[in-house]
Amino acid sequence: MRPGPPALILGEAPVMQDVLLRGLVRPSDLRVIYVDATDLSRMARLLHGLAPTSAAIFAEALAAGLLLGALQKEKTRVNLHLAVDGPLVGLLVDADTGGNVRGRVRSTHVHFPGDPAVGRRAALGGTGSLSVLRDLGNGEFYRGSIEVGEGTLTDHLRRYFAESEQVPTALEVAVLPSGPEPLGRVAGVLVQRLPEGSTESIAEVAGRLREGALANALSRGLPAAEVARLVAGGSLEVLLESEVAYRCTCSRDRALNAVTALGADGIRAAIDERRELVIDCEFCKQRYVIREPELRELARSLSAGGSGQATA
Repeated sequence: MRPGPPALILGEAPVMQDVLLRGLVRPSDLRVIYVDATDLSRMARLLHGLAPTSAAIFAEALAAGLLLGALQKEKTRVNLHLAVDGPLVGLLVDADTGGNVRGRVRSTHVHFPGDPAVGRRAALGGTGSLSVLRDLGNGEFYRGSIEVGEGTLTDHLRRYFAESEQVPTALEVAVLPSGPEPLGRVAGVLVQRLPEGSTESIAEVAGRLREGALANALSRGLPAAEVARLVAGGSLEVLLESEVAYRCTCSRDRALNAVTALGADGIRAAIDERRELVIDCEFCKQRYVIREPELRELARSLSAGGSGQATA
């Protein structure tokens, strides 16, 4: 199914509100985006039944997707796709400018005991590709991609910004375990130099991130604004804080539209063989059962020359 406006919120309200923060560092003119995605990552882990290493990489990707989505123009989407030769095989994350994110992981069962950071690298293997598809609005899209080697997803994203976006960017996503919980805290920060911004200042932020500033701030249990200030600089001006969530865009109407792709003859064959069609959403695991009366109506509509499509 193709991305559309948010339709389904999964799970109950989280105890810790996941949040996306936007701000500016003046006078060095740096744009700052910070996201805490802990609870939505835990929800996604349960939803997809992920083993610890798969869960940690997926959490990393969800936080990164929200950061990328925040760079988009209003009411557009971005897709992050990773394909690798390691046990994880690949993943896809879809995010929008409203703080909604969803995704899927190819291999849900990957787990490397020991150091989680080492496990995340091992799960991705040594070769692959990373691509980012941006919705530019007005039906236009831009895809940037790079070949990747060994490293984490965040390592690959830094290279993507350096080689494809060519905008001075400091980026870090931290996935910190807490006891038996592999997703004790999940957060990410992206800092970019604006056109008139300070090259020295963005380099300083990148240096702080390399030294572990994000993980150190998270380990202190600080709120979002304080974490962002410690990473980006004390002169951070917070412009906006908004909630983010794991939300899927699937619906019964979209499931019916998908069935029409079979054509009238294909639908009739499905009726003869199974009497119903079942469509499972790969992002949220919602199941849609299209039974014989609806299938016959779709087939009649298609045979009569109509689109057969439900209104989404």
